[in-house]
Amino acid sequence: MAIVYSNTTDGFQSGALTATWDAVHDHVGFGSPSRSSTTSVWAVRYARPTGRATGYYLARAFFDFDTSGITSTVSSATFKVKSYGNVTCTPLVILKSGHDPSSTTDDWFSTWITDQGITLSGWGPGDVTAYSVSTAVASVNNFTEFTLNGDALSDLVSLSSFKIAVLHEADLSDTAPTSGGLNTGFYFADYVGGGSDPNIDYTLGAAGYGNDVAGVTSISKINGIATANIEKVNGV
Repeated sequence: MAIVYSNTTDGFQSGALTATWDAVHDHVGFGSPSRSSTTSVWAVRYARPTGRATGYYLARAFFDFDTSGITSTVSSATFKVKSYGNVTCTPLVILKSGHDPSSTTDDWFSTWITDQGITLSGWGPGDVTAYSVSTAVASVNNFTEFTLNGDALSDLVSLSSFKIAVLHEADLSDTAPTSGGLNTGFYFADYVGGGSDPNIDYTLGAAGYGNDVAGVTSISKINGIATANIEKVNGV
C-alpha cells in the first residue's frame, strides 16, 4: 500500500442562492473558491432553505493530488476524507474534475466539467466521469472511504495531476431537494494536525510491460498509458 496526500490547493465553492434548481445546478459559482480553509462545515451542501430564505443552495468540494510518481498499474485505491462539524449531506459521490487548483478566482463550481466536453446547461450523470459509487458519509471526525473505480485507477497512472469533485448524489442526478438543508464538513490539507489530511491509499499491480519495445527494456508508459495496461503494441 502507498499513500498520496491532497495538495493544499484543495477547497470548496458554492453556487449562489437561486430561485430555481436548474439555475443553481448549472451556476458558474458564487465568489472565489475557498482554497485556504483548514476545515469547513459547508464543504458539500444540498439544500432548499426554509423560513425567510427561499430558493436553492449547492456546494461542491475539490481535491487535487500529485500523481506524477505513479507509473505502474494501480490495482486498487481508496479516497479518504475526514468529516468535520456536520454530516447531514449524504451520500456523496466522487467525480473526475477539470478545475484549475492554481487559481483562486477560477469558478471551480462550473469549470470542473470543462475538460469533459460538456456545457453547464442541463448536464447530468451521463455527461461526466464518475470515480466512485454513492457512499454514505462517516460520522464526525472519522474518515469516509470512497472506493475508486477502474476509470480512476487508470487516471491515477496516466495523469500527473489527479483532480476530483465531491458532490451529493442528487446533485449528480440533477434532482432538486424538496425541503430542508443538508451539509457535510471536511478537514482540508491546510489543517495543522496529524492524521486529518485527505488522501488516496492505493496498491500497485503489475510492475509494467515485460518485453522490449523498440529495443528499450524498461518502459512505464506508452502515450500516457501505463504499459501494464497494454497487451499489444501495433498488433504484436
